[in-house]
Amino acid sequence: MKNNIITCLTLVALVSGISSPGHASQAKTGGEEIFQRNCGVCHSMKPPPKTAPPVLGIALHYREAFTDKQKAVEHMVRFMQKPDASHSKLEPAAVKRFGLMPAMAMSPDDLKLVSEWFWDQYDPSFRTPGNCK
Repeated sequence: MKNNIITCLTLVALVSGISSPGHASQAKTGGEEIFQRNCGVCHSMKPPPKTAPPVLGIALHYREAFTDKQKAVEHMVRFMQKPDASHSKLEPAAVKRFGLMPAMAMSPDDLKLVSEWFWDQYDPSFRTPGNCK
């Protein structure tokens, strides 16, 4: 009986910790799940691309355009809500090659989580292959 109570309390503690807004890996886990459900159909992680630029290339261009994560995330959220070529941070040739993405019909919270996840995918050793030029 005592073991059952301890097991139940442990499970409650784990579940409440995972679902709390301050959980440390929420953006990584939540963002990755949102990416897999909504973005992974078009975006591969790295070259070769599917039907849209790879994640590593997007993360690279956002790191080149922004030094502040919060500003980059805010821009990504606005861009995904209303894509506009004049606001793209990718090379113009990439927009020409792939076209603009459709507006994403996701909640602002999900857009923020996936944008934070995109930012965190930056790999300083990654270089674009230059296939869009």
